Amino acid sequence: MGVYELLWGVGVIVLLVALAWGAARYRSRNRANDRIAEQATRELYTDPEHYDEKRAELNRQVKPR
Repeated sequence: MGVYELLWGVGVIVLLVALAWGAARYRSRNRANDRIAEQATRELYTDPEHYDEKRAELNRQVKPR
């Protein structure tokens, strides 16, 4: 087996581990925070000058996992 085949195999394993980790993180997220993230995005685009003030309030609403 050559070096390229070995690197290919390692790359596949790294990709599979990354996909499994991402899927686990997605399933364990707190969906209540999705609403807060949407609201923060709207605030950022509608009133970017005052977003820093609103951001502190939104951060207090975030629930930990």
